[in-house]
Amino acid sequence: MREKRSENYLKLTGSGSLAGRVKNYIKKYDCPVITLDLSALNVFEASKIMLLSSAYHYSKYPKGKLRCHVASDSIMNLIAGLPAKNLEIV
Repeated sequence: MREKRSENYLKLTGSGSLAGRVKNYIKKYDCPVITLDLSALNVFEASKIMLLSSAYHYSKYPKGKLRCHVASDSIMNLIAGLPAKNLEIV
């Protein structure tokens, strides 16, 4: 049985397989709504993690929501034309 968590919040910093950490978290926990804190990452790394995580999360929770904290609002310019219906910048 998967562990149900009341608050699904994951702060990502540093290097390594950040997308892998998110993927494992989504696989392990019941998290139709999850918040990622990507504010410590540069805009390109944060964009990459957001889009990969969005795709993986959507495949498990088509009606779910992936909320992301980012350091810069300019990230919206990078991902504006891409299909990520479950993604929300907070």
